[in-house]
Amino acid sequence: MVHVTIDGIELDVSEGTLILEAAQSQNIAVPTFCYQKRLAPLASCRMCLVSVENMPKLQPACATPVTDGMVVHTASEQVALTRQSMLELLLANHPLDCPVCDKGGECELQDMVFEYGAGASRFRDQKRVFRSRDLSLNQVIIFNANRCIQCQRCVRICEDVVGAVALGTIDKGMDSEVTGFENSLDDCDHCGNCIEVCPVGALMSQPYRYKARPWDLVETETTCPFCGTGCQLTIGARDGELARVRSKYETGINGETLCVKGRFGIDYIDSEQRIETPLVRRNGALEPASWNDAFDAMRGHIGDQSDIDGRRIGGLASAQLSNETLYLFQKMLRTVFHTNNIDSSNRWTGGIYDELPGLIGGLYSRQSLEEVISADVVLVVGSNVTDDNPVTDYLLRSKIRQQKNHLFLASVRPSRLDADASACVRLLPGDEAVLISTITNRIFDSRAGTHQSGVESLAEFSRQCAEAVKAATTVTVLVGMDFLRTPNAKLALPWLDGLIRRLQGSGKAAALQFLFDRCNQLGAWEMGVLPNHLPGWQKNGERLFEQAWDVQLSSDPGADIHEMLRRCAAGAMDCLYILGSDPMSAYPDRIQVENALSSADLLIVQASHHSATTKLADIVLPGAAFGEEAGTVMNNEGRIQSIRAFRPPIADTRRNIDILTQITEIFGGNFCGYSLGNLKPEHVFSEITQLVPSFAELSPANVAEEGALSRRAGYRDIPQSSALPLPSSVERTGQSNGKLTLVTGDCGFHSGYASEHSATLSGIRAEAYVEVRQSDCQAMGFAQGDLVKIRSPHGETTLSIRTNKQFPPGLAFVPENFASQHLNRLFKQGEFSCLVEILPNEL
Repeated sequence: MVHVTIDGIELDVSEGTLILEAAQSQNIAVPTFCYQKRLAPLASCRMCLVSVENMPKLQPACATPVTDGMVVHTASEQVALTRQSMLELLLANHPLDCPVCDKGGECELQDMVFEYGAGASRFRDQKRVFRSRDLSLNQVIIFNANRCIQCQRCVRICEDVVGAVALGTIDKGMDSEVTGFENSLDDCDHCGNCIEVCPVGALMSQPYRYKARPWDLVETETTCPFCGTGCQLTIGARDGELARVRSKYETGINGETLCVKGRFGIDYIDSEQRIETPLVRRNGALEPASWNDAFDAMRGHIGDQSDIDGRRIGGLASAQLSNETLYLFQKMLRTVFHTNNIDSSNRWTGGIYDELPGLIGGLYSRQSLEEVISADVVLVVGSNVTDDNPVTDYLLRSKIRQQKNHLFLASVRPSRLDADASACVRLLPGDEAVLISTITNRIFDSRAGTHQSGVESLAEFSRQCAEAVKAATTVTVLVGMDFLRTPNAKLALPWLDGLIRRLQGSGKAAALQFLFDRCNQLGAWEMGVLPNHLPGWQKNGERLFEQAWDVQLSSDPGADIHEMLRRCAAGAMDCLYILGSDPMSAYPDRIQVENALSSADLLIVQASHHSATTKLADIVLPGAAFGEEAGTVMNNEGRIQSIRAFRPPIADTRRNIDILTQITEIFGGNFCGYSLGNLKPEHVFSEITQLVPSFAELSPANVAEEGALSRRAGYRDIPQSSALPLPSSVERTGQSNGKLTLVTGDCGFHSGYASEHSATLSGIRAEAYVEVRQSDCQAMGFAQGDLVKIRSPHGETTLSIRTNKQFPPGLAFVPENFASQHLNRLFKQGEFSCLVEILPNEL
């Protein structure tokens, strides 16, 4: 610790603390333009100059560490005059167009001039003009070069945090200008973080331009509905209409950063595909109906309580809904419809749910992302973090560059994080079990050398990772969704469990978290939206829930989505209730799911938007969209976060919890225990806290600001077998007789299928494509942009081709975010990758 005096206040701070940081800790205002906590110091704007005793010149507070005995003055006459001069120089060529500038009312330069400016300028020369018109950098960012004050925040956040290097600076002095280089803007993430950090109106949002002034907006703090990172958003609405989304400095997990989906994709809620009224199938066609008509149609198909056979009823819910909605959904199915046939994903391979209670309920590290990525070694398995969890990518990059810790990446596709990793390896789906078992054996020498991976690069990667882990004190394993989708997931999960337990047993602080690509997948599992466990990972038939719900529950093992579809196709399912999900687009076998849904006696779909699944429904119930109902979600950290409504449900739509409660009352009497019309998310949340161990002792007030970390639900003492079966050698399907291995996942501009309804995101990326290695493309005789036919043993589709020099040989990737492409026609259930041919389109 060092002792420092700032404006007469004495304090002790850590060695290396900047003067600016020390001043801010005492609420002493020191103005600055170029400084941001997330960025490396630049000291270019000179607004933060302060006087330090025994130093002849003023010092930049943002770049000067304190020393023991230092005495600092932040408001001396010399400092005040210097600030006035700096502002005078900035205004010398700054256009005075505040009345038409979108930054008006929240411009940092405006604020500084009011607070520290001289009030008059000595400059009389004509202002320099860079460009006569604003420059559109892409579909979402527009640039006014004349307003730029050369703070370089945009350039630094693009390179240091986002890793895109889309912006740079040319020329020097008064002629300096922010711009792109050659084709650098083609690699722009369109994330808008440059807009967020710009202190003036140089970089602006095209979708928001000229829509409103800050004082016109009613702002609502909420949580992003896309991936599981759990970024905090501020939604600005004018007269109840969405105007913009922004992030606030140093707020939430994400700070001021957002990805393109979070910042620009929320407009999906106003899509033309919104369902605005109930629909009932009559004479083979879906027709608008009243709510009473829809409920009467349900009663006509299902009958009353005495007619219900729970074995012939099932439910599938989206992991992008709130905890409260998901909890009520599974409660309704279990109490009213007497069924445990419940699932919350279309994409997982079968058999993984038995492996999850000990892993998620016990080992899962419910710590902040900041803590887990600060480990000496971070291993990422089965995730393209850049596309699946972009802000997690930003935070990982910043942490690795600051701390110089080890990052190991094992993924199907290359990502932008590869450049910062200690080592990378390209896996094909199914390699994960071999990788984890090999690393485990190398660390603990239990069976080292007895198992060969069959892939030289994987073996070398495992060796480097194991050596780093042996030398580390703290280790984090981050697991992506490619891991859970592979047919080897059931085999890989016990090895993952064993690795974490043995690391902890050896005295290392080992953390495990998943990188979910849906905002509430962890919450869906905690709420019991899975076939074999009640909320909180408690076994079916648990007496606690029977007492709380005053009903006898079935102890039957429930059916997952795969089994439910098989039963539908076999005519053994009377009713399938789908809440917010679209299995017709997401399930990895379109022919199977279409046959199954068409065969169900009654298909009920409750959703906010039309989809391929709603087209097959017998009854469609229009639920509220994001931003139209409140609740909570659980992010990848296990943090419970608030989602808030900024407007009521539109047209004749209703809150999802209201729909479920009314159905419960219609069919189940008083099983629900709530009063319809007076139901608030807080009421449901209160019940959750009483019955779900991980939510115990929490309240809405606990999660109101930046969320609260949940607790482990137990399962710590489940014995781990020391005799796990060794995975078989990896059989790399690769390129064989002109065929490539096809994998799918999210692309950088979309998440799931909701984002396809966003006009802004669709303007950036409107169509699917197939991406392959550049040399593979040339070998097949194609060029970038060619239209080609993708053919698997099960189906075919037509796409344009893109090349990527970093792709491994023999790999093809198609983003799964475009429902109209019917990509799942190429797969069969149980396949995550398959062999495909890429042929000329005319064949």
